[in-house]
Amino acid sequence: MGFHKLLVVHDGQSHTVDYESDEGEDILKVQLFSVTNVLPENQNLPNLTELVSGLQSLTLVEGQDGIFTLKSLGEKRVPVPVVQPSSIVTIPLSVQSDEDLARALQAEEDALFAQRQQRVDQSSRGRATLEAKLQSYYEQVMQYEDLARQNAARSSVSIDELEEKALVALAKEGKSIVSDSEKDIAILVQLLLWFKKSFKWVNQPDCTDCGSKSFMIGRGNSTAEELRYGASRVELFRCSGCQREIRFPRYSDAMKLLETRSGRCGEWANCFTLYCRAFGYQARLVLDFTDHVWTECFSTVHNRWMHFDPCEAAFDKPLLYESGWNKKLNYVFALANDGVYDVTKRYTRKWSEVLSRRTEATEAVVQDVVSALTARARISKPTHELRTLQIRDSQEKEELQASVMEISSSPSPLPGRQSGSQQWRMLRGEVGSAGNVSTSLSVPVRTCADEHVRDILMALGDLLRSTDPTKVISLWRRVLLKLQSQPYKMRRELFGKHAWLKDECSLPLLQAVGLKREIQDDDRVLLLLEGNPVKTALALPVAIEQLENLSQELEKKGVVNVDLTVFSKWRRLSGGNACASGEELPFEVASAAFDGLRGTKWLDPKGATGGWIEYRLPAGTSATLVGYQVTSANDCPERDPMAWVVEGLADGSDNVAQIWKLLDSQGEQFNDRYLKKRYVVDPEKMFPCSVFRFRCLSARETSSSQNTILQVANIDFFSSESQ
Repeated sequence: MGFHKLLVVHDGQSHTVDYESDEGEDILKVQLFSVTNVLPENQNLPNLTELVSGLQSLTLVEGQDGIFTLKSLGEKRVPVPVVQPSSIVTIPLSVQSDEDLARALQAEEDALFAQRQQRVDQSSRGRATLEAKLQSYYEQVMQYEDLARQNAARSSVSIDELEEKALVALAKEGKSIVSDSEKDIAILVQLLLWFKKSFKWVNQPDCTDCGSKSFMIGRGNSTAEELRYGASRVELFRCSGCQREIRFPRYSDAMKLLETRSGRCGEWANCFTLYCRAFGYQARLVLDFTDHVWTECFSTVHNRWMHFDPCEAAFDKPLLYESGWNKKLNYVFALANDGVYDVTKRYTRKWSEVLSRRTEATEAVVQDVVSALTARARISKPTHELRTLQIRDSQEKEELQASVMEISSSPSPLPGRQSGSQQWRMLRGEVGSAGNVSTSLSVPVRTCADEHVRDILMALGDLLRSTDPTKVISLWRRVLLKLQSQPYKMRRELFGKHAWLKDECSLPLLQAVGLKREIQDDDRVLLLLEGNPVKTALALPVAIEQLENLSQELEKKGVVNVDLTVFSKWRRLSGGNACASGEELPFEVASAAFDGLRGTKWLDPKGATGGWIEYRLPAGTSATLVGYQVTSANDCPERDPMAWVVEGLADGSDNVAQIWKLLDSQGEQFNDRYLKKRYVVDPEKMFPCSVFRFRCLSARETSSSQNTILQVANIDFFSSESQ
């Protein structure tokens, strides 16, 4: 570990490289490429730590296979051959003759000319290197315009499913009516989440024979088939179990990546950008010279380019790398079918520091290269499209310039890198600062679109009054599961002549999930959408989950032993807003505690002692709390609340004179995941409230494990049914 200043000799030229050994081999390869133009995949760096430990001079030697190997010259600390001011001839104080003076002046002029020429040569090499690097990525980006690749991408994912999830997510935010632009961005976010779950990150590939882990043993030569899909670099691994050799080709053809669905950030961003183009989004591949790749997509809602990182499932967090990962950025370029763009300013608030690291080429050269490549990309564009691009270029230039004038810190702490093994992330120095989390410093008030949760619980009370509730509830769960599996815009199913389907007690459930029934002439029952399909898409998962929970409880305890209070005597509060002491963006937010689904949760990264969440009733309304339910989350039992209080506020305004009054206090341990526990409020403490607060005094573990996190899957507040 440490800093080394290396002298690298290649093709008779000497280059200096500042190398920090803790940055890893990949970073050094990029540095070598920037000065020698030898592609990283054509470099072999064996025994690197031992090789540079003596600060030796090194040379890139080309082997018969076309791979360059970094080898020692055996010389210690060779000085860098740079013309220093002391090497310029100076005129002596006393000159013996005019001839001596002329010789001295000529010598000085020659030295100054040589110095200027060296700078010109360095600038020329910097331009050539930069242009070659960007050109190679531009050719890769043009693959995304291939119709065959786009068709293959579209066929591998259901756009209807993505649209359904997008509209449900918007509905949970209280947005039942959205514009096409809002829907498009919401679908793109769902595509990002789907991609995160569908693509596999590879540090060392597992053995396909015995399933054991593997370890890297070097690089191999690409086969003709691998080269066909752009894998000029092949990593070789050895299985730790059966000892077989495992090949890991680094494919750059997005078509092949649709098949393999594996790789590191290069493969991830490459394939995800293809998906974005396949679904019609204006998308760019973003290349960070400090070794990362991601995507940008243009949002017509925000009228700007948005950052999307498929490896992290992060979006619209451009400062993630500088503020979260602690990256020392230098050059960040976006490449698309309409040009190349220097977008570094979007990803930094430390522009002056970044400028000091932009040493590969002058700013004038960078601008010249970007302009030349962009002009080449647009040469065949029609006039009207060129005008649109020019307007967008001008707007983006203003935006980027304004961004570097903003405050130098992120508005909220950002996490370190999540993708890749911990050891790999630590070696790259991308784990971020201790305690960095993506919690918001100013948590907003969030809409709770939860009326369907109230209606479903009330409808279950009606089903419990049927002749055989255990059977009926189990059958209705199967029916709804079948309807859920169908495309959300045209859910309909024809069922047989079942009396329980025609029973009047089932009507409230159908209404709660936005369905209706039609009795056919042959006495069969047709179930179909009654209105807005998004309402049904939002409500079905809640109904299915509640039916499953109740069915299991009935089978386990029997009808007579099940507590039916929440279905027959209590009424769940709904239609309110949520606010919390903290939350984990983008999904584990306050409103997730009230959506009726155990699979979602509210998480406060600093809430283990003192974290709170409020449920604010609609303006002008109040209710008397008679009871509530708390459901444990999916993982990490140490994050469960163990001691808490529930408090009420008579007036939901921000009046500081208002005092929270205690409604209930509990000390409890959740011994299972998704465990629901019910609590009754003491009648003597009841009073009409417009805001209710759940405040955690202590999570399950706060000392032994140094846990600071609080999480809850669900909180349900109930008033009496008569209210």
